Amino acid sequence: MSRRVGTRSGSSALDPRILIVGGVLVVGAIILVVAVLFAANTPQIGERQVDNGGTHVSVCGQGGPFSSVPATSGKHWDTPGGWGVYPPTAGIAESQAVHNLEHGGIVIWYQPAQLDEAGVKALTDYVHQQVRGAKFKMILSPWTGQDFNHPIAVTAWDWLLYLDTPDISQVQAFVDAHYGKAPEPIGGPAQSTADPTPVLCP
Repeated sequence: MSRRVGTRSGSSALDPRILIVGGVLVVGAIILVVAVLFAANTPQIGERQVDNGGTHVSVCGQGGPFSSVPATSGKHWDTPGGWGVYPPTAGIAESQAVHNLEHGGIVIWYQPAQLDEAGVKALTDYVHQQVRGAKFKMILSPWTGQDFNHPIAVTAWDWLLYLDTPDISQVQAFVDAHYGKAPEPIGGPAQSTADPTPVLCP
């Protein structure tokens, strides 16, 4: 006759360890759902391109073929160009610029006939500011190849963003999303305050 109240055979209190594990699983599931929804609603900056690989050819050799205009990957020169602003009369070669992309850089191309002087100056000032800072792997170059039907194209390895105006906020968003995300992000030319000289092939 010494039974205690609430301790009848077949009943037991809920183990607190089960509550803790269950709580952790519920919180983890909520975090996972929020992360998936956030990722689904985050806009991509630019369009992802086909990866054409990164085979090297000698300087002034034949690069490509490339699957985008301008190129974002593919067979390219074995020596990258310098970072900075190329002169409006002679830009970096596309096959060389791809090597800069391979090292995590960003190349901004503009079509001189489609962008006014103020637009070129805005991009020039932006790139000069970047090459003096932490994200120095930046190039601004005139484009003389196939018309890509927009004044400006911003490229990273496997990524391309066309712009109709020199929208620096869009350029910066692209840089923030893709800078340094490439097969060889540690390599490439050193930081320099001097603007580069293009290679002129025969």
